[in-house]
Amino acid sequence: MEKFLRGLYEKFLEFDRNDFFINTTKFSTSLSGLKLSKNILNKFWENYYRPTFFGFLKNVKTIIYSKVAFDFILKTSSEDWKLWPYFKFLKDEKVINVEKNGQVYLLKKGILNLIPKPQTEKEIKDKIERKLKAKIKEREPITNLFKKFQDFEVKAKWDQMPISQGSAIFVVKKILEEIPLGKKFLFVGDDDFISVILGLIEPNVESLIIDADEKLLDCLAALAKEFNLNIKTKKVDIRKTKSLGEKFVGFLVNPIYTAAGVKEFINFGKNQLGRDGGVIFLEVGDESIGNQFLYLQELFSKNNLIIKELITEKIYYPWISLYEEDKEIMRRFSETIDKKVIKNSPKLAASLYVFDYLPSKPRKIKFKKPIYAYL
Repeated sequence: MEKFLRGLYEKFLEFDRNDFFINTTKFSTSLSGLKLSKNILNKFWENYYRPTFFGFLKNVKTIIYSKVAFDFILKTSSEDWKLWPYFKFLKDEKVINVEKNGQVYLLKKGILNLIPKPQTEKEIKDKIERKLKAKIKEREPITNLFKKFQDFEVKAKWDQMPISQGSAIFVVKKILEEIPLGKKFLFVGDDDFISVILGLIEPNVESLIIDADEKLLDCLAALAKEFNLNIKTKKVDIRKTKSLGEKFVGFLVNPIYTAAGVKEFINFGKNQLGRDGGVIFLEVGDESIGNQFLYLQELFSKNNLIIKELITEKIYYPWISLYEEDKEIMRRFSETIDKKVIKNSPKLAASLYVFDYLPSKPRKIKFKKPIYAYL
């Protein structure tokens, strides 16, 4: 089926370039009066609109898992002109059928085995509770959920801090929304046990977890064996290793919350992606970064990462005393606030960045055009 999808992609590139992009510019009011050669139009499409293989699959995924075709517009922040070529092409290739009311029906059912289905937080929560026979407590550390199976202790020397159970469920929800294929997803560190939650929810997803902490890897490997999850582990220090020798559809990093930490983890993860593109998830809080975020934005652009989403107020870490300074901040707060209130409040929060990775940087096209020219 992957071979079928790759063949479909090659056909779509031809259709999108010639039948849609080049041939429909004549309908554009904003381009009237401009002398646009086919050569110029080809350059615009190749550099600015040509989808990667994974980008194509993500749009196909959005359509086949939508109730009606036009949901695509809201889910991709685009317009009906972006929907039409996918709608027309997939219908002509007998991948989908669409009713008069816009409802989409998938005809090539085998695709479902490769492209993971998006799921709601409630669906994820209910499945986890059934499989673990445990109650999700959204504000408690994720490690508490696995104490029945593993006794994992966080370690200050690895800068480990357990995410909340509710936060972990949200991250899994976003991964399932975005990944184009259910194979070879990379976790650059995973002391949040996201890989286990993901594996329990979507068994077809193939994950590799790398970390420098052997005890963490042993714990994750034991959980994978316990629940027959499609997870592999490998001890890797990203400061000493450049490549894993294989390519992935995407990766998740929750690095040290410093500018240097984000740079190290992002650079390593990006090197594990290939010519098909990829999707990247970065969890990072402003613990020791401040205005250095400007430099990180430069880093993202330099590595061909396009920010698709920046999500706040969804990821946090329950209170924990891990470092000496944690005792000091508790002392300072407890002078005016009850300790129970402090311990029931988040210790630290993070934002979730979702990026699309472009295998090659688009070239700037030297062509003078007015700002209202939609090209």
